[in-house]
Amino acid sequence: MVIKIENAKRSYSTWMIVLRLGITAAFFIWFYIILNSTSDLNEKLSLVSAEYAAIDDLQIEFKDEIQEWKNLLLRSNSKDTLNKNWQIFDSQYQKVNKAAQDIIRENDIKAINERIQTFVAAHKANYELYKKSVDILVKNGFNPHQADAAVNGIDRPLFDYLEAADLSMQSEKKIINENLTAKSRKQIEQSILSLVFLVLLAVWMPK
Repeated sequence: MVIKIENAKRSYSTWMIVLRLGITAAFFIWFYIILNSTSDLNEKLSLVSAEYAAIDDLQIEFKDEIQEWKNLLLRSNSKDTLNKNWQIFDSQYQKVNKAAQDIIRENDIKAINERIQTFVAAHKANYELYKKSVDILVKNGFNPHQADAAVNGIDRPLFDYLEAADLSMQSEKKIINENLTAKSRKQIEQSILSLVFLVLLAVWMPK
């Protein structure tokens, strides 16, 4: 009888050890899930910020294009310097156009794409006006005044298109961030409840 009791005690002790080890392992697993959820949220928010910064980058590149046009007018005093400066301007134009096309290709939000497509069309039309302005520059002996007047203000609507697209982009970014945060918060809350349950189980578990 005594042997049976001792065996039962040993069996009980073994199972208690296994149970405690299981609870400890589960505790650390859920704790890791909480930490991973926080880290994963930060990573996803960073990715969203990078993705939705594309229009900001496009605005900067477009400003650089406008500056290159001004440089062309001021620094071109011969056909050789004009050709050199036009190549720089044209390269920046192509860079802006590619950046805009990339946004359209990689984005599936209709409101944003429509504004960027409007920008692309106007950007192309402006490019042809800049070409005509170059002819005016040459005809006037590289005096920039008439060439500049011929294209004065044509870039302003394009900035408006980009600003409207950026507002749409930021609104979409806010919605996505809120959804990501809510999903992560729910997962963390569930993990915390599981941890509390494990702690209570460990406290009230028979010794």
